Amino acid sequence: MNETFKELFARGYQARREDRLADSRAIFIEAVRKASIEADRPSLAEALCGLAQAERDIGNPEAASHHYANAAVLYRQVGPPTRLAYAIRHEADVLREMCHPAEAEPLYLEAVGIYRQLDEKATLDLANTLRGLALVNESAAKMDASKALWQEARELYAKCNVEAGIAECNKKLSQ
Repeated sequence: MNETFKELFARGYQARREDRLADSRAIFIEAVRKASIEADRPSLAEALCGLAQAERDIGNPEAASHHYANAAVLYRQVGPPTRLAYAIRHEADVLREMCHPAEAEPLYLEAVGIYRQLDEKATLDLANTLRGLALVNESAAKMDASKALWQEARELYAKCNVEAGIAECNKKLSQ
């Protein structure tokens, strides 16, 4: 079968939505292989992000972090900035979840900087990134910084009508 990358990615994400996590992982491995052979860096970066999500879903955070980092290297070369910010934010999320807040923090800060340059186009992405950065600050007992981040994230979640995000921010701010 000679699928396009678009078709491969669609199959990989469909498998993920259907909770066929091993299939999703296998499809994204196939996409990484195909993009590598074809020296298609934009498709390779996208395939690595898909593979990273699959690895995270199956409980392999080290591999997920590695794949997000490699995708970020490629996105730094080929763009677009939205995809670079996506890759580094998700790498930061994985590192934070693995209890490596010092490694996650600079990635969150970089992603915040990129998302702020995109203005209204990335409101929800910025809110999610601020959330992660707030959690990192909490773990480092930087409560004033954390509070400011939770407040800003709440405002952004409100703009996007994301009730779960607003509720989490309110809960964190009341603690």
